[in-house]
Amino acid sequence: MPSHAMAAAPLPNELDVLVVGAGPAGAAVAAQLAGHCRVALVGRAVQAGRAIGETLPAAARVILSDLGVWDAFAAQGHRPAWSRRSLWGSSEIIFQDALFDPHGAGWHLDRKRFDAMLLEAARSRGVPCLVPATLRSLQRQPPGAPMRWRCLIDRVQGDTAHDPLELSCRIVVDATGRAARVARQAGAQVHRDGRLACFHAWVEPPSHEHAGTTMIESDAEGWWYSADLPDGSCVIAWQTDIDLPEARRLRSTADLLEMAHHTALVGARSRGSRVLEPLRVAAAREQWLDAASGPDWLAVGDAGLSFDPLASQGLLNSLVTGSEAATAVRRSLAGDTDALPSWSAWIGTIRAAYRTHHQHYYALEQRWAAEPFWTRRQQVPEAGIGADVTAAPTSPSARSHSSAGTRPA
Repeated sequence: MPSHAMAAAPLPNELDVLVVGAGPAGAAVAAQLAGHCRVALVGRAVQAGRAIGETLPAAARVILSDLGVWDAFAAQGHRPAWSRRSLWGSSEIIFQDALFDPHGAGWHLDRKRFDAMLLEAARSRGVPCLVPATLRSLQRQPPGAPMRWRCLIDRVQGDTAHDPLELSCRIVVDATGRAARVARQAGAQVHRDGRLACFHAWVEPPSHEHAGTTMIESDAEGWWYSADLPDGSCVIAWQTDIDLPEARRLRSTADLLEMAHHTALVGARSRGSRVLEPLRVAAAREQWLDAASGPDWLAVGDAGLSFDPLASQGLLNSLVTGSEAATAVRRSLAGDTDALPSWSAWIGTIRAAYRTHHQHYYALEQRWAAEPFWTRRQQVPEAGIGADVTAAPTSPSARSHSSAGTRPA
């Protein structure tokens, strides 16, 4: 989409807040700040093809309502995730029906439409949205300057041949995903744990016998995930460490599906399926910052904290942190000097809760304890932590959002 088509409102030279990143986290921050301060959003264009990360738990209804987009979301026709089938820790298939979940059914999303809806929510509230565009550089201004940041922006993604757009702002929000471009320029250090990668492809399944079902299944070198999508396709994904032998041998969608054929659950979708897109590989390891905020910036979504996909919380975390960040930013603009520094501590509590549950669920699988993938993850869970526990750290605005629970389906 041309940049001028997404700009809508004019982009002022001076802002209170610049949000960098046009995904769910960035759009949520911008939409919630609209009308409260001078805010603008810049971000890269939506990637071509499909995007992994299509599961949204039912608890997200609260945050979608808070964002004022529930009706628009409901009208998009995303596929309800009615049930979960898992093989994890034993050879017994566990079936969980959303009918018995207090939150009800979650959703398998059309990510392109979902992301576009959130961005439109920000734009329709008067937020200038420069998409596609990239942040070329950030320069912190001298102490005492009312505008803390000087920002150079390339108005066409990747275009460095022409003069960039220059603007100043008081606060920058990093919503650039795992790249954490703003945080790194602000001096934060990125930390990563493990070598987990997600090999995935989209296929047309041979039937829709398991429509609305999420599948998770462990094997000796990792674990499988599959979900069906609103357009009738399904994603088949295998998570393993990138340095293990099977990962090094995997070169194509055909290789992935051949492996999937031998599974008890996911094989029902892979056998006889039609390939829709080539094999893709994405980083899936945990990632965090040594500091998720400073006196004049903060990080949201995957920029601040990225989960192992076993948590199935990445998209919810983007929405929750995006919404909560708007509250922290407004407090900071109103003179609360602790609002942004305390953000980093809150993100730390989310990570601590996530780590506890992450260790617990990997420890449940003992059938391949001697295999390298599982040996790396076998740690004794804390006493009293059970499979039905989810974490809900208190947010800075005293709201309770569960964004750190790790729940294999």
